[in-house]
Amino acid sequence: MSSSALPHGPETFFPLFQEQQHQEERELSLLRKRMEELEATQRKQLQDLGPARERVTAGTYGDLARDKIAGEGNAESEDSK
Repeated sequence: MSSSALPHGPETFFPLFQEQQHQEERELSLLRKRMEELEATQRKQLQDLGPARERVTAGTYGDLARDKIAGEGNAESEDSK
């Protein structure tokens, strides 16, 4: 059997292997880019939510403190009756 009769020699394999590697590198590059975009979007959303979350938290705790103080004031005035 001569070497030219081999159907899948290194001459055939190497270009296919290179093409597959290039395709995988392109896919990885696209995935990295997409991941960076998602991370940037997430950071922006967290920054946007940060002040709103602080207002909600401060508002909630502020309401609780105000209700507690108001409740204590009502209890004291009822005790004085």
